[in-house]
Amino acid sequence: MKQKNKNGNPVLGWLQMNLGPLLGLLALCVIVSLLSDKFVSKDNFLNILKSVSTNMMLACALTMVIILGLIDISVGSTVGLAGIVCATLIGTGRYPIWMVILFCLGIGLVVGLVNGILIAHIKIPAFIATLATQNIGRGLCQVICNGAPVRCSEETFTRLGTTTMSGGISITVIYSAFFVVLICILMYRTKIGTYLYAIGGNEMAAEYSGINVKLIKMIPYLIGGFFAAFCGVIWTARLGSGSPTLGQNFELDAIAATALGGASMSGGIGRIGGTMIGVLMIGVINNGLNLINLNSFYQLIVKGLVVAISVIIDVMRKNRAANKV
Repeated sequence: MKQKNKNGNPVLGWLQMNLGPLLGLLALCVIVSLLSDKFVSKDNFLNILKSVSTNMMLACALTMVIILGLIDISVGSTVGLAGIVCATLIGTGRYPIWMVILFCLGIGLVVGLVNGILIAHIKIPAFIATLATQNIGRGLCQVICNGAPVRCSEETFTRLGTTTMSGGISITVIYSAFFVVLICILMYRTKIGTYLYAIGGNEMAAEYSGINVKLIKMIPYLIGGFFAAFCGVIWTARLGSGSPTLGQNFELDAIAATALGGASMSGGIGRIGGTMIGVLMIGVINNGLNLINLNSFYQLIVKGLVVAISVIIDVMRKNRAANKV
């Protein structure tokens, strides 16, 4: 269900629609600031924005998929595949950087296209289809680099991921903001957003109303594949190397962010604004756990619990709504 802004003031309307996630983010910030005196600082806040910039893109694209009532767990492997291909090709010194980047973005589109065809046309369950492409992607990463990282230290390329703008803002934050604005325009200023909510709410009714369900289902997967490939390129530029393990668990962070932002895993409900807040919540959780020197393995446990609790709350909310009918 696409939620309308009933308030004349767009800012107040946005705050009203995202009040729950905002309160959750505020509570997290208060808790982390009490646990560590290093949390409240300009440098740390800029570090959080930098750390969540790629997840912001992935999560916003994934929100479109989840609104359809579907899932995509292949984004992490697409990040890794694009990254390792990018590092390998640039490392040879034979190809222009712009050509390599376009090729890697094309890889992301191909992965998205395959996912879309498998799910929308062949009607394979989304989890199974994207699990297959995830494993294929991870396997290709290992084959291409023989399981070892590929160094890529071309300065012109690495600046794409390491440049800092005025005020200390990372260029990756600028990339993220640009793509999120594009997603918002697509979702709330075109019919595509309306169609996504309609299909997620009732696919059969949407099809009877004349919506090209198969085509609309493919669009979020194409966007997700493109964004994942772009993130792979940016991570490779930032790290100065491509790794076959790059992107592992990225899908968990993206799914957790959409759940925290109020998206329903059964489809029809979700907001880009809520997902953005959810991404910041994941960023604060990661940052806080690092500040208190908690082992990274425990971070996975915490994020897993966050997803589980968010889904439980969503199910309880749906059951309560059903009982009122």
